[in-house]
Amino acid sequence: MKIAFLYEHPTWSNQLIQCFRDNGLDITLINIAEHTYDTGQLKVDYDLLINRVNIMPSETRDLSVVFHTQHFLHWLTFADVKVINGAKAHVIGASKVLQNALFAKLGLDFPKAIALHKIEDAVNALDTIGVPMIVKPNIGGSGSYIAKYESKQALEEDIAKGNLKLGVDNTGLAQEYIESDGYVYRVEILGDDLFYSIRQKMISDQFNYCVADGCSISTEESGNEFGFCATENSAAVEVFDVSNDILKDVKNILRGAEADVGGVEFFVNTKTDAPCYYDFNPYSNFVSNGETLLGFYPEQRFVDFIKNRMLSE
Repeated sequence: MKIAFLYEHPTWSNQLIQCFRDNGLDITLINIAEHTYDTGQLKVDYDLLINRVNIMPSETRDLSVVFHTQHFLHWLTFADVKVINGAKAHVIGASKVLQNALFAKLGLDFPKAIALHKIEDAVNALDTIGVPMIVKPNIGGSGSYIAKYESKQALEEDIAKGNLKLGVDNTGLAQEYIESDGYVYRVEILGDDLFYSIRQKMISDQFNYCVADGCSISTEESGNEFGFCATENSAAVEVFDVSNDILKDVKNILRGAEADVGGVEFFVNTKTDAPCYYDFNPYSNFVSNGETLLGFYPEQRFVDFIKNRMLSE
């Protein structure tokens, strides 16, 4: 079986690519930012494609890559190519609106949110959501452009000054603010098994809690790309033991999204003392210093998963 590896950010993929090679697997590398294809030629020279393109837009990234990836993954469905985290998983991972729909269908708790067609819609949404309220892009990431409001006046002033921005497609959400126990929790699934479960202590006015290898990169080398990442020592990643009930919820989310691998994030709502789910990310993050933190080499475990998938096909 021939394998293709679809990626865009080389730093976030180098270790995994090298692990495939160390295991004797020859993979075809496809950089989506440089990829073109004949739309009418529904044949490719690989049998399995691993989608490792990050769904998050950023100021230093060509925004067309986000949509170019979605088009290509949907095109692959017509070419009958098996994809690890294909078109459905990718589009749900990119849309907070669709994630909320999935959480609702599964009967899970999540922050109440109203979809916004334009920024001005947030004012009326506040009457329904109440304060404090968060306004965020529908297609977002890295905590970018998320703003918290304690009053309608503050929201209206920001809108008037042009300080409030939505996502790459100019849509967003007005979302209920959840009082939590002070931690962000993330549970990663690989196939049908728990990959790892971690948590980070929250920082005041911080909306991004990233465990990707990218966060271990020097910000001097990477420019503003990781400008929203929580890099304070107080936000260090730590392992936690996930309960069976939460693990079941997370597995159901991945199945509903038709994802082979990915993470789900949640808060513990202090009002209910129960998990409140708010994000599904099909782009599995490999924890920096994974062997030390997790007790195993996460890249190798991912490669073993792919090898087992090849044998089952």
